[in-house]
Amino acid sequence: MCFNPEFLREGVAVEDFYAPPKTVIGANDDRSAMIMTRIFEAVDEAPIVTSIETAEMVKYVDNVWHATKVCFANEVGRLCKPLGVDSHDVMDVFVQDTKLNLSSYYLKPGFAFGGSCLPKEVRAVAHIAKEAGVSLPMIESLGVSNTTHIARAIEMVRETGAKTVGVLGLAFKPGTDDLRESPILEVIAALNGEGVKVVVHDPAITPETPLAGQLAYVRHGSDIYFHRQL
Repeated sequence: MCFNPEFLREGVAVEDFYAPPKTVIGANDDRSAMIMTRIFEAVDEAPIVTSIETAEMVKYVDNVWHATKVCFANEVGRLCKPLGVDSHDVMDVFVQDTKLNLSSYYLKPGFAFGGSCLPKEVRAVAHIAKEAGVSLPMIESLGVSNTTHIARAIEMVRETGAKTVGVLGLAFKPGTDDLRESPILEVIAALNGEGVKVVVHDPAITPETPLAGQLAYVRHGSDIYFHRQL
């Protein structure tokens, strides 16, 4: 059995068929996958062969992502208008960044976002919109979604019943000792409050790193057993 989702834009479907953005073949056996690969080799010599379940989910994710982009651009437009900013100019500049904005860089399932930029900028945009009387439900929900992700991480640890927990990475991303709004601190604070011993390893942070001031971002966050690799 195979599942072969299409990724064709309405209006230019024939053009997309002959120059596909990707060809996905979900199969539950090698023979079926090979047959489908031969069928498509005239238009795509390197189809993506995966499981049926992944192929099905990719189709959903593709269309939800397209809908997300439309909603995001429209919210930018609604925010810019009362501020007298040309939203088309803003987005024309935005899409020129193909290193971050139009790339796979942030599109990897993992932990919550944090750091010195993303949380405060999301809050700032939501605040500006509120002051201008503009509803931006998608942008306003980013903080809620992020908090939900952190809460789920805490719950996953609770479900193990562990009394000692190791944390690999303390800063909000690898290669930095910046702890500002690092989401893992929320997890550590919650676990400490429940009497769980937390042992932390982060190669970018040493015993000389001034942790006390930064850990003030999180209640109970300073009760950490720090481990440095020798």
